[in-house]
Amino acid sequence: MKTLRLDISLTDLKKSLQSLSNEDKKELYFFLENELTSNKVEEPSMIHYASEKSLAKDWLSKEEDEQWKNL
Repeated sequence: MKTLRLDISLTDLKKSLQSLSNEDKKELYFFLENELTSNKVEEPSMIHYASEKSLAKDWLSKEEDEQWKNL
């Protein structure tokens, strides 16, 4: 894998982005949207595993079983 490092100020990056054509801006937008939302899909499952043991303290009780027995 080739690593690319860009040393650019945020101001310069914004100026460069503003100079893009509308078509290039749309392409970049959809790329970033996909990248950002694809990472969010994995987070809930990771939270589930991290919190399962803690939640089990409340869920695995006789009182909890009693509340759910008729459902």
